[in-house]
Amino acid sequence: MTENSVDLIIKNLKNLKIQGASQVKRNSILAARILAMQDKSPNLRQFEKNFKLKLKKIAFARATEPQARESLRQILLAEREACDLKEAKENILEKCADLEKENVEAMKKIVEYGVSVLKKDSIVFTHCHSHTVENIFINAFEKGHLQKVICTETRPRYQGRITAENLSKKGIPTIHIVDGAASTFMKEADFFFTGADAIVANASIVNKIGTSLISLKAKTENVPHYVCAHSYCYDPETYHNFKEPIEQRDSNEVWDKKLKNLKILNPAFDVTEAEFIKGIISEYGIFNPKKFCTKIAQVFGIKKGKYFPLKELLK
Repeated sequence: MTENSVDLIIKNLKNLKIQGASQVKRNSILAARILAMQDKSPNLRQFEKNFKLKLKKIAFARATEPQARESLRQILLAEREACDLKEAKENILEKCADLEKENVEAMKKIVEYGVSVLKKDSIVFTHCHSHTVENIFINAFEKGHLQKVICTETRPRYQGRITAENLSKKGIPTIHIVDGAASTFMKEADFFFTGADAIVANASIVNKIGTSLISLKAKTENVPHYVCAHSYCYDPETYHNFKEPIEQRDSNEVWDKKLKNLKILNPAFDVTEAEFIKGIISEYGIFNPKKFCTKIAQVFGIKKGKYFPLKELLK
């Protein structure tokens, strides 16, 4: 691999060829590893300058991805402990390996907890595409906990088609619907499962546009909404009143026609309040949203002032 591989990862993050919080994180870690392996800096100072410059581009290639940012923050903390260039690179590579191993173990736990929620022959509604949710469905189907999945097409980029194709290939009966039909089909569901691109300190979740409206409908139909996410989806910076940014995508994704007096807005995500969410399924277990945030704030050491934001580390 060459450093051009890192530029390609950044490009693919921006154009959504890499999507889903877990995959954005995975590729961000990969990019950091490539940078450490391929760097030709003569000394530690120059390496840190080059590494931070490129890491900043990786970290903010997508606006609403705290899971990737937290992983890169952990890598920077490991690099800062080094006394020389050799040790800095070794620390980065070791931390990348640790994070990748941790991701595998965390996914196993989330899937186990997620499957435990579902009852025999459950019908589950989902929106967009989440690798975590997909893995839960596959395992649940194998264990007889899942009868079928109802999934939206998820405009404007149609990520729901990825869900529909992957599940159907696994032999899982899948119903694919337009987003506007969510209200009609929610009545058939036993559960509503989604991923999360971010979880903020007030216990709301940021996920693909349309999630909040579908969650509201699920609530009226008494269909519990479970959010399946790694703990790194929690954004510690929101604990200190930082507002999670909502990525604004190109209007051409919605409609490429240019009309006078027409303005097209294309937010990639929306916010679903904690009151609509039954539980957050993470590697630490299943919690109601507020208890999840309390738990993860403790894990990150935020209340004790031990948390150093990524933006500070990148200076």
